[in-house]
Amino acid sequence: GSSVIAFSRSESAIRQSINDTIFSLNEFKTEIDRLTYIDVDGEANGPLAMETAATLLKSNFKKLAVEPLKGFGSDLIYLSQLGIKTSSSGDYYLDEATFTKTLANNPEYFAALKDTNVSSNSSSATITKSQFTTVPPDTYAVTLDGAQWKLGTTNLTQENLATGGSRFTSVTYPGLVIETTERIPADFDVYIGKSFAQKIIDLMTDTLDLESSVKSAEEAYKTLTLDIEARLEKLDIREKLISDRYTEQFGSMEQVMTQFNSTKSLLENFVDSWNQNK
Repeated sequence: GSSVIAFSRSESAIRQSINDTIFSLNEFKTEIDRLTYIDVDGEANGPLAMETAATLLKSNFKKLAVEPLKGFGSDLIYLSQLGIKTSSSGDYYLDEATFTKTLANNPEYFAALKDTNVSSNSSSATITKSQFTTVPPDTYAVTLDGAQWKLGTTNLTQENLATGGSRFTSVTYPGLVIETTERIPADFDVYIGKSFAQKIIDLMTDTLDLESSVKSAEEAYKTLTLDIEARLEKLDIREKLISDRYTEQFGSMEQVMTQFNSTKSLLENFVDSWNQNK
């Protein structure tokens, strides 16, 4: 007989994901703020104050929290819609009212925190993507432009399937496969979404990349440290040479002064003796 299957998301699991996200954001923010702190009234600057690479990393991190998450349907998703907001001091916190409202009206939005998305608004289309294929997150329209199928502005190659449907692939995005049950489907949208967690991971990966600005700054500091150490070593050698030279000169001067004192005493005794014999 007929049946109804209902799906619902666990509020406790979603809330835990939100709290974990807020904790991680605040933890990183606190550390990057400490490192780049500028003390306008004194000399208690952070160790990376005015460091260009660290300032850029701080800026890119802030952008992630305000940029929309694309590719999770026709709507853009913002962290503020999920209840993740910032206080006047810049710290992240959970807005309970917004969280509850979104959970009731758009619970699917919360998937954008941790889950990637490869889907379509067409029930007749199946989308698969290799984990090694990088497609910028966005909404892409699959259309037939004359005789050329397109994914957004990217050309697609169409292949007839024995089942009567079509398979679409792209040279630009190898590993992305779109299959439809119709040979010539009507226009539809493909959603490619990157989770907020993955965006954070990508930021950290890029930061640690050998060609990143942060890595270049680190290498520059290493080179500078080695150069300073070499200079200090030369200064130590120079200090020892100068110290030895002045020690030798002091010894010679001391000998001269001793001789002068001896001569002075001899002359004084001679004069005293001369005066007594007069």
